[in-house]
Amino acid sequence: MNKIIIYCLLLCVSCTEVKYEPNANVKNNKENEIWNPVILLSRENTRLVKARSKKLYKNLNEMALLIGSVIVDFYNEDGDHISILYSDSARIDERNNNLYAMGNVYVVSDSGYTLSANKIVWDNRYEMIMADDSVMFTHSEGDTLYGVGFESDIDLERFKIFKPYGILREGT
Repeated sequence: MNKIIIYCLLLCVSCTEVKYEPNANVKNNKENEIWNPVILLSRENTRLVKARSKKLYKNLNEMALLIGSVIVDFYNEDGDHISILYSDSARIDERNNNLYAMGNVYVVSDSGYTLSANKIVWDNRYEMIMADDSVMFTHSEGDTLYGVGFESDIDLERFKIFKPYGILREGT
């Protein structure tokens, strides 16, 4: 009889649901938090990029993380504004000053071109915008091209769309 009671107790204990909460015992590991940051990237005293967001998080040996209403202005080698990027978040790699924008990414050039993607990379060394996934590129006259993969200069004037598809308006 005692064996049956012990067996029933073990059975009841082994059937209890245990909930795992991954963040329950994890400490908040943000080393640095800055509200409304402005980050300037320049080369030889010429401003190339001005990035703003609602918050910036930075841990030692990790990329800076910009969160909330990220706005990035791009400038040419003469310091003139040429395009603007909007995204939900972005990371800036301090080793090479590359920018990785994620979530509802839009790049609008001052000449009227627009790029939409889920994520893009701005390569500081080559001053190029690149995307590996689906993109939508709108020409200043209203034509829209879609594709998977994209490369362009920072003002969206010279671009490549990989695996393109789209419809051009009649007469163009």
